[in-house]
Amino acid sequence: MFKTLISSATLITTAGIASAQPLPAPPTQAYSPPAVSNCANETLQVYFPAGTSALTPASRATLKAAQARLDGCILGQVSLNASAADARSDAEAESLTTARIKTVSSALAKYQLDGMQVQAASHVTEPASSLWSPMDRKVEIRLAAWSPEIS
Repeated sequence: MFKTLISSATLITTAGIASAQPLPAPPTQAYSPPAVSNCANETLQVYFPAGTSALTPASRATLKAAQARLDGCILGQVSLNASAADARSDAEAESLTTARIKTVSSALAKYQLDGMQVQAASHVTEPASSLWSPMDRKVEIRLAAWSPEIS
């Protein structure tokens, strides 16, 4: 009786191998995983020459590099915070920060970094404190970005 069970199992195994399909051919190219997007929030600093609201070549390069990094990302809220420590009065500081925000806003649209909503704020520094922060002639740009997800 034991002999009969062994021969039946052998027949089942042999029948399963005979009806199996041949294995597919091995791949001809190396596997490369899909590209992972590096979409993340960014904070950029755009500096201005003293007393002006014109973008410098370095500022344009900063925006162009951000555009390349965020290509294919979804942009959310963008916040701009301008400061003008180079102003000699509160009125001049207000005027400079407003002009700098307008310049950066139009540049963001040009480089397709304007996102869904742009919020702007200005930071007026006292003229006496500008001696301690000479590079406080900037617009800080905060971009919310994330990877597109298909569900």
